Order: sequence, then C-alpha cells, then structure tokens
Amino acid sequence: MGYANPQITIPYIYTGIDFGAGDKAASFQGPAGMVGKLREVVLPNVTEVFNSVTTEGQIKIGTAGNDDAYALINLGDLAATDTFITSQDDTDGIILDDIPADTQVEVVFVAPTGGTPTGIADVQIVVDWY
Repeated sequence: MGYANPQITIPYIYTGIDFGAGDKAASFQGPAGMVGKLREVVLPNVTEVFNSVTTEGQIKIGTAGNDDAYALINLGDLAATDTFITSQDDTDGIILDDIPADTQVEVVFVAPTGGTPTGIADVQIVVDWY
C-alpha cells in the first residue's frame, strides 16, 4: 500500500463559501494513522463572479504553523458559471508534500481585495489516504 494505491479517497466539501465576505477558516483530519496526499481542489459550482482588483481570492491548505504547507491556490477572475480545477487552472497550486498521519489540516478561504470583493463557490478538497 502506498500513494500509488491509496486505501481511501475522501472529498472534503464546503458549500456556498462567500469569499467576497472576508476570510473564512475550516479544518479536516484524515482517518487515524493514515498519511495523505492532496490530489485536487475543485470549485465545481461558482455562483458569483470572483474579482481580483488588487489581489485574487485564494485557498490555503496547511497547518496551524504553516497555512500553505500543502497548497496555495490562486483563483483569479471567475465567471458565475465557471468550474475551477487546480490541476488545470493553477497547476503549481498543490505542493507535493505528504500530509502526516493524524494531522489536523487547516483550510483558509482568502478573500480577494480591492474594489468590491466578490466570489461565491462550493469547494471540494480531494485527498488520497494510505
């Protein structure tokens, strides 16, 4: 068993994240004793335009001590009907480090800045555990 053959794949789903309303935080933890590998981050359902007048919205995935240890995903400008897939739209957003077993993973949804910040979407974070 190893990363090439994950034992379980879990999508962590956050619905209706309002990036324009300010930063938000969440967390998740994998199955006991299992090491993780971040596979993909997807915004399958953008329902409000994302603007990036000064800075773009981001998703940071990491730990309490390093908020982007596993991913720093830049969202850019998205239309209200777009789908964002990290492996296609921000190919260097996911960092290839393993998520250690029994680690609480912190997720920060970072608001865009400048003008009138907007952006609402569902977010799926997919992790392979082995």
